[in-house]
Amino acid sequence: MSANTEAFDEAPPPRLKRLWQAGPYGWNQALTRWYVLIPFFAIAATAPFITQYFVDTFGWTGGEYWLRILTTSVQAASLALALNLVVGWAGLLNLGFIAFFGIGTYVYAMVASAQLHIHLPIWSAFAVVVLASIGFALIVGIPSLRLRGDYLAILTLAFGLITRELVLDLDRPPTLAGHQFGPDDLNLTGGTEGIHQVDPFRLPNGVPLIHGVGLQTRTYYWIFLGFLAVVMFCLLRWRSTRTGRAWIAIREDELAARAMGVNTFKYRLLAFTASAVIAGIAGMINAARFHNAYPGNFDIQETVLIFIMVILGGLGSIPGSIIGATFVTVVPFVLQGLLTKIFTPVLVFVVFSLILILTMIFRPEGLLGTVSIRPRQMLGGTVELFAEPEAEPLAAQPPAGETVADLEASTGSIIAPEEGP
Repeated sequence: MSANTEAFDEAPPPRLKRLWQAGPYGWNQALTRWYVLIPFFAIAATAPFITQYFVDTFGWTGGEYWLRILTTSVQAASLALALNLVVGWAGLLNLGFIAFFGIGTYVYAMVASAQLHIHLPIWSAFAVVVLASIGFALIVGIPSLRLRGDYLAILTLAFGLITRELVLDLDRPPTLAGHQFGPDDLNLTGGTEGIHQVDPFRLPNGVPLIHGVGLQTRTYYWIFLGFLAVVMFCLLRWRSTRTGRAWIAIREDELAARAMGVNTFKYRLLAFTASAVIAGIAGMINAARFHNAYPGNFDIQETVLIFIMVILGGLGSIPGSIIGATFVTVVPFVLQGLLTKIFTPVLVFVVFSLILILTMIFRPEGLLGTVSIRPRQMLGGTVELFAEPEAEPLAAQPPAGETVADLEASTGSIIAPEEGP
């Protein structure tokens, strides 16, 4: 009785200690609360004012430089969330993800520049980009999402490579079987030169805080930050719905999910399309920010970089994707500023690679991930990597009083002869 009383009288551990003991699942839950996200985005929105303060007060020359790095970081976080949706939630290995970023970039550049002599307003161009992203996602997803594993990865990789080659070759009329489609002066993508003088977003002059020094970078930083907030809100709302639970079930064990009545093809296609739309919108904002669309902006190396962000932050983790994108984008510039004064620039990549390797060794789930990238022995994991070779069956022996020839004649099998002493 006294022992039970002492157990009830014992004070609960401090809140921070309980949070630490909760592990990655508890950390993700805590970091996605509204009272954490609202202050986070409010503080992040003040970054342009902080950099401008140091520029005006101390004559700092790196204010615009670091604001551009932060803008790139927020853009990368949006792409990491989109890729985490299809890889971390639905379990689809999409190696052609960055192609949708390029599609959004080029579609907006074609309808908002002098390339095709079209200058659509922002909302009309937005609708065209969304419809184009959905169309390409359906064209690729409907035939390919019936595949799984390595086969799906190879097909989506081929889609990404084909998209880049089409962008390079559509600076002239396409030709098929000797027939030319379009006039001789048709130029859709600009080829290796890309499309230049893309229209920026036309915002009303009366909108506060978008005038003065650093107009472009400051404006697009806030646009990307607002877009990131919208993507996070949608993912958090999706997570607790029937759709989100279906994605998690498909990721854990597609066969079991199908047996429980989940339409796996429909939900896989929905995740693939939603991820493509997010990437396409990010590409649209990127084209308006830099006023150009260039084929080098969506090489296959960019997909690998986004994958590193997702895996480093943690598969299936929303705050992990933001942390991973910020780390991969900002840390190389920090290391470059610290180490190049003493060592060669190559050391920057060596140190960054060592950080990633150590993270994968000691934390394979990522910083905030709850899903391991290592194969699992159960729940749909890669059993083959753990399976031990089966023992060879024992050779049949004739019963006592029966010869080998009699047993072979009655059973039709070949009996191994007994070895002598």
